[in-house]
Amino acid sequence: MTEFREGTLDTMIERLRCAISGFDREWIKNCIPATEQQLQHLEDICCQNHYTLPEAYRKYLMAMGQNDGGLLERQWDGYCKPNIDYLLELLADEEYAKDDWENGLLLFSHHWTDANSYLRLSDWSDNPVVTDMDGKYFAGSFEKYLFQQAFKMYHEKFPYEAGIGNSVKSMDEVLRKYSRPCTVFGGTAEERMDFIRHLVEPFHPQKTWFSDNLHYFCYNEEYALSINLHWSCLIVFSCNDPVLKEKADRELTEIFTI
Repeated sequence: MTEFREGTLDTMIERLRCAISGFDREWIKNCIPATEQQLQHLEDICCQNHYTLPEAYRKYLMAMGQNDGGLLERQWDGYCKPNIDYLLELLADEEYAKDDWENGLLLFSHHWTDANSYLRLSDWSDNPVVTDMDGKYFAGSFEKYLFQQAFKMYHEKFPYEAGIGNSVKSMDEVLRKYSRPCTVFGGTAEERMDFIRHLVEPFHPQKTWFSDNLHYFCYNEEYALSINLHWSCLIVFSCNDPVLKEKADRELTEIFTI
């Protein structure tokens, strides 16, 4: 069984390699590290803007900065660009990156719609929070974000998948249906997460260490479950058993039927 183990930043890349190699032994062959020149160039740009390069991101770049085997491309529609040479071109344009630097944000993944991902450098952390294009919290740390994207790859190895997503309006109605406290339209992230805990509690799942305020993950040798609460609620359940998949389809539909 694949193990997504927790550890120190010093072991982050090795743990990531072991986790992905547990279900995709070919992945590591595609990874290409950033060059020393590229790393130095990025460090110089950070320094010019009065920031230092976070250690977690540095370790990622040193292992797979030029090509990460498709790991971070999976965000949104699968067309993100995290490769360092492309990012350096964007960051070299002072006008393009001006607002980001002023807000203490470092672009690490670019999307053609500008739905980019950033590291919050203003936290002065070796393992900073990941934010969305509006600078809002998106993942608990860069390390957690890496393993969350690896978990998406893990999902793809199961032959059957059930999933459901809803709008803010329908999430508001779902919360009210289950008599959950709802202080704002669609519920706060905390209220939605409390609802998710309520849903999964009967199954006694073991939540992974890389879950955070907006993401819930659990798995075993038979299934993988991901819940994303960034916008409203997106649930993906993957498994080996077609009967289990049909059961998940029925139960998810029932939960979100208003």
